Amino acid sequence: MLKLYFLLYYEFLKIGAFAIGGGYAALPFLYYIQKQHQWFSIEELTNMIAVSNITPGPIGINMATYTGFTTAGILGSICATTAIMTIPFLIVIIIIKLFDKFKNLKEINDIFIGLRPAACALLTSIGLTLLYQTIKIENTIDYKALILFLILIIPFSFIKKNPLLIILAGALGGIIINSF
Repeated sequence: MLKLYFLLYYEFLKIGAFAIGGGYAALPFLYYIQKQHQWFSIEELTNMIAVSNITPGPIGINMATYTGFTTAGILGSICATTAIMTIPFLIVIIIIKLFDKFKNLKEINDIFIGLRPAACALLTSIGLTLLYQTIKIENTIDYKALILFLILIIPFSFIKKNPLLIILAGALGGIIINSF
């Protein structure tokens, strides 16, 4: 069991170090963990995202806590949560100390200009993968899920409504659409 705790810590330490751009940037890493370790299924990953969105706190930390708990209980959640915060915490401390000195360097700005499209590409890729997994049942398309997705993406994409409202609408829509 100790090996599992170290493995959880190691995997989430990597996520904390390289998931630049917020909690959703952790999704490609979580997808990799799912394929590599099978600690959770793709369906559980989508549930994890939903639960992380409706619970208070940063999404990445919520997903780490959720994964750690479902994989190895309370100690697992402590390992994963601590690990995902370790590197960003150290980086923030260093940045605070050095920010004024380096904030105007062209190279620093160039790095962030390159990181934003990379994070966007990773998020788009995992988003499309999760969409495919969500609407696919065996070898057919779940048209109810596809219709619900299309109905929900419009207000979020164009009207910019609160994400919580979209999640609640999705939950209500799931109840309604599956009652037919």
